[in-house]
Amino acid sequence: MEHHSVAAPSPERLLGTVSAILEDPDHLLLVADDEGRLVGMCAALFSQSTWSASPVCELQDVVVTSGRRRSDVGRGLLGFAEELARSRGCTRLFLLAEYWNLKAHAFYRSLGLAEKTCLYFERNLSGDLP
Repeated sequence: MEHHSVAAPSPERLLGTVSAILEDPDHLLLVADDEGRLVGMCAALFSQSTWSASPVCELQDVVVTSGRRRSDVGRGLLGFAEELARSRGCTRLFLLAEYWNLKAHAFYRSLGLAEKTCLYFERNLSGDLP
C-alpha cells in the first residue's frame, strides 16, 4: 500500500506500531482484504473526551489501495468503524484529513461526515519525523 508521507516509517518500525495497536484494547486496526491481499485499512482509537464527557472514536490512517478506490472498500471500513463506535457508546466519530487531499474530503462528505474547522498544532518529540 502506498504511503502519502515523505518519510514513511521503516518496515520494522511499522511492524512495532501494528503490534502495539493489536495489544491495546482501546485501539483497533480494521483491515479489508481481497482473497488474502490487503486492500484497505484504518485504525480506530477509542478514548474518553473531557470536552463532551463521553466516549469518542478517532479514525486514523484511512488508506485504500489505489486500484480499489471507488469500490466501496473505504465505505465498508468507515461503516464498520461507525458500528464499532456506536457499540462502545461513542457519541462522536472523527478523523483528520490533510488540507490538500480534496478527494478524501469529498469521500468523507459523501458518507455524511461534517467538515469542522480547527487548527491542528503539533510538536515533533522524536526528532526523526517530518
